[in-house]
Amino acid sequence: MRFKRFTGAAVTLFLAAGLASCNIGSTPQPTIDVNAIFTYAAGTMNAQLNDQGTQTAQAASPTPAATFTPLPTFPVVPLGTPFSISTPGAALPTTSTGGNTLGSTAVGCDNATYISETKPNDGTQINGGDTFTKGWSFQNSGTCTWNTGYSFAFDSGELMGGKDIVINKEEDFTDPGHSQTFIVHLQAPTTAGEYKGYWRMKNAAGTPFGSRVWLDIVVK
Repeated sequence: MRFKRFTGAAVTLFLAAGLASCNIGSTPQPTIDVNAIFTYAAGTMNAQLNDQGTQTAQAASPTPAATFTPLPTFPVVPLGTPFSISTPGAALPTTSTGGNTLGSTAVGCDNATYISETKPNDGTQINGGDTFTKGWSFQNSGTCTWNTGYSFAFDSGELMGGKDIVINKEEDFTDPGHSQTFIVHLQAPTTAGEYKGYWRMKNAAGTPFGSRVWLDIVVK
């Protein structure tokens, strides 16, 4: 392409010179400045070369690299609280209002943990003079066996005809870690009103220990 443009400029120059020679003998024409022609041709060639260089440079310009928008930062969510693990051999929780486990209930090697109870529930209405039974279950949470002389006995409040249950047979012994249910035979008072009686385990020396439970009824 450069060669063709240079050749075209040279041809133009020679044609201009030829025309000048053909006019010899005729009316004098304005003098043609050959140097100006050369200067014009050279300027045309330089302009064409510069234009082509600019086009080449534009074609070769690299395409700007793509830009990436940073992803949003998410806050770290703390993990939830770990699950608690129960310890084997731990005392069973009180599951009814019939057991009072406030403070320490152990006396020496003796202890009893309330487990459950039978009806009547607290506040039950009973006719005056009616007989009924009430049972409580305990776990031997101490280190001594409940054997001869141990008892489930009345502690305070309204007796309601109940009697202590004294352990005197080997088949009724309760080793540590085992449980026992005590059923008391009772009779409602004849006078209307609310009555409450407390019961508790006692060792052979008559010392109370373990959870204290109660019976709460309303006589019509």
